[in-house]
Amino acid sequence: MTLQKKIYFIYSPCVEEQLDDVISHSLLTELGIEVRKIKLANLSAIHIKDDLNHALVWIEQKDYPQMLLFANQKQLSLGFLPVSGDPLSQFYQSLDLPKDFNDCLAIALNDNPLFIDIVVCNDEIITNGVNLENQTTMTEFIGDSLEFTGLAKFKFQIKRILHAFSLTPHPVTLTTAKGKTVSTAITGMVLLDFHKNGALTNLFTDSISLQDRRISVALFAPQSILSYLQLSSTLLTATQKQSLPQQLGYIRTASLAIKSPVDTHFLVNNKPLTTRELCIEILDEGIKVNAGDTFRDSQHYADDKENVICEQLPQQDSRIKYLSTTLPFFTHALESDFKDLFLALKENAQITSTFVLLMVLSALLATLGLFLNSPSVVIGAMVLAPLMSPIISTSMGLLRSDPDLSRRSFGTLLTGMFIALSLSALMAYILPFQEITNEIEGRLHPSTLDLLVALLSGVAGAFANARENIAKSLPGVAIAVALVPPLCVSGIGIGWLNFDIFYGAMLLFLTNLTGIIMAAGVSFMAIGFAPFSRAKKGIALSVFMVAIISVPLVLSFSNMQTIAAVKKQLLSQNYEINGQIQQLRNIKVRLDTPMKINGDLVTTSTPTPQMLLAFEQHLSNKLNTAVTIDLSVRLVTESYFKKVSLN
Repeated sequence: MTLQKKIYFIYSPCVEEQLDDVISHSLLTELGIEVRKIKLANLSAIHIKDDLNHALVWIEQKDYPQMLLFANQKQLSLGFLPVSGDPLSQFYQSLDLPKDFNDCLAIALNDNPLFIDIVVCNDEIITNGVNLENQTTMTEFIGDSLEFTGLAKFKFQIKRILHAFSLTPHPVTLTTAKGKTVSTAITGMVLLDFHKNGALTNLFTDSISLQDRRISVALFAPQSILSYLQLSSTLLTATQKQSLPQQLGYIRTASLAIKSPVDTHFLVNNKPLTTRELCIEILDEGIKVNAGDTFRDSQHYADDKENVICEQLPQQDSRIKYLSTTLPFFTHALESDFKDLFLALKENAQITSTFVLLMVLSALLATLGLFLNSPSVVIGAMVLAPLMSPIISTSMGLLRSDPDLSRRSFGTLLTGMFIALSLSALMAYILPFQEITNEIEGRLHPSTLDLLVALLSGVAGAFANARENIAKSLPGVAIAVALVPPLCVSGIGIGWLNFDIFYGAMLLFLTNLTGIIMAAGVSFMAIGFAPFSRAKKGIALSVFMVAIISVPLVLSFSNMQTIAAVKKQLLSQNYEINGQIQQLRNIKVRLDTPMKINGDLVTTSTPTPQMLLAFEQHLSNKLNTAVTIDLSVRLVTESYFKKVSLN
């Protein structure tokens, strides 16, 4: 409702030529409003009276701090008008004023202004925010994210990744109005009061207001480049305070003092400010302004409590000292961060009666399952086997260059290996048969695919040990990597005095062992349990072991490809030998010299030695290499081949 009869009209020189047109606007003339023109430079000419205490403000945004301070001192209420081509400040946008001049004029003349807070930083009225200077490419989640769409959003993502490598943590001490002190190291800070939307604003929508006599400040302290990228991605998707991301803090208070032992670069109203002390506070008296309906509806928060949520910011002296240089690529975990994990790994490195008992049981079960060709029994042995624990401990010992942990865990590992090899060799020697079952055969030809399984299992094992909430996944990791069965197959090779069986299965076990150690070490480093400077020797050693073991694996993988190609050539076709149609099924190929082919020969009559010889020669010509065959005969009727050809 427009009831103002006398108003001041404060204007900048840049709009002076358009002033008469605005003063003659129908909204002013039809209501008979008396307008008193005042140049911005002549504010001293304003005298507040009961019937003259409101002003239309048509000035550039850069002059808003001066205008707000004057209005605060004189208790003058304000209605704002946009200057064409002048970028809008955060303060102006936060009032939800329309872009259309006529609509904005109607709001500016409203006789029901609202009291709002005036925010001051180091004695300067804030209209364009306060934040650390190195946050300029983080606008999407510290500011108004609706500005980013399409190509602009993609460019921001690229800038965000590049920006991660230039972040420098700042050691600071934060003191609130009620004397609460927090010493930490931050890489980002933003005053949220003037932001309408954005990832950070959305987290604290219910507690941000320009009418609560409080300021709201968000702080973020990623402790590595990786955690920064993770944090910013989390902020872009988080919408509720309950999902407050890691390494993010929030303070709501009447005033906040920020002190640093080093020169720190801030942006205050988008202008650089280098200082060691920054104070953000609310002026004792606010001002009355006319604002949009959306702003009026959103300013409903009346709680005057001080909120300090900084538990997830780094606060230990050793952490702050570590972060006072540069942001590392991986998070550096302090001893206090993983004390429980380290104690558990040290315990797992010990040779205990429980470990020995479980190794005996798992070795016996695995050996019996291999002889019985029973996958379920072998899987049971995998779950029961305790070998994963000393392997993970070995990985941590190498990573942190801890000779005591490495020595103890490796000794426990060797003990487990000895138990499995000796028991399986003894059983193979005692049992009266020497049949290579499918379960045994399946562990004799490892390849790079097995190394990939070991690497993934190492990552899973590291995270399962480091995170209590996924520790229940350890049995699944044990099943996936299958440590004891290949050891037992090697033991069977010893019992049978068969070097090929021993070598093939031992190669698979060593593949699993080295792959897990390397992958777990890299994962622990990524999580932050050792800086790269400390971990590089252990990582280099584990990479070297994997490189050595990869040589026969690559050769084995090449052989697998050759065997697959041979099978593809021989299967799914008819062979006509001496006028008789034949097929091959269930082929097994061994790349010896000559190549050995085992399988089923599907034919209509029992083949003669001459026909088998001719078939062997036919395969040799087809494959361009010498071939010997060992075939089982399956007799079928002639109609079998007709049906196959129709299919």
